[in-house]
Amino acid sequence: MKKKKNSIIGIILIFLGISIISIALYMRITSSLEQKAMIKDFQAELNTIQDSINSSEDQVIEDEVVENVEETPEKKPEISLNSKAIGIMSIPKIELEVAIGEGVDMNTLKYALGHFPNTPMPGVTGNFAVAGHRSYTYNKYFNRLDELEIGDEINVTTLDGDFTYKVDNISIVEPEEVSVLNSTTNSTITLVTCTPVRVATHRLIIKGTLVN
Repeated sequence: MKKKKNSIIGIILIFLGISIISIALYMRITSSLEQKAMIKDFQAELNTIQDSINSSEDQVIEDEVVENVEETPEKKPEISLNSKAIGIMSIPKIELEVAIGEGVDMNTLKYALGHFPNTPMPGVTGNFAVAGHRSYTYNKYFNRLDELEIGDEINVTTLDGDFTYKVDNISIVEPEEVSVLNSTTNSTITLVTCTPVRVATHRLIIKGTLVN
């Protein structure tokens, strides 16, 4: 009777183990597919916008060679963002390319990095702040962030262009230390993630300054 009971418990434990692994694998695959779709959609929009800009520039050139035409205000191509991504971040040092979503809510961070809404976008004065998860299962985008060193590059592409930052400060702070998001007098970037992985008692902060 005891052997039978132990056998049943063993089967249950094996089943639970398989279930946990299957769920983690499913979430990882789902996250990866969503991330790839976000990057693809964003890049497609960039191409569409660039085509629109090129078409507009060609039209301006044609208008300039036509004499005695009535002057009209220059029409700028309408720029809008329909994809879920607001940009793409790449960090060569850790071989990372990942989409950036708007907001740091659970749903956004499930599939991408998240832009803190109260901070500016790249290219303007201020602190462009981005959060991302670290995990052994899924949402692994910032898993290797602790490998960054002073001088490493962080690249961000948005509808406004390509921006390169150089890491100039690395720190670990308490979760409630929100001063890392404070505005700055120049163009900077702040990356925020949990540390250590799994335990997540603190926050790893990577800061950089715009160089290009």
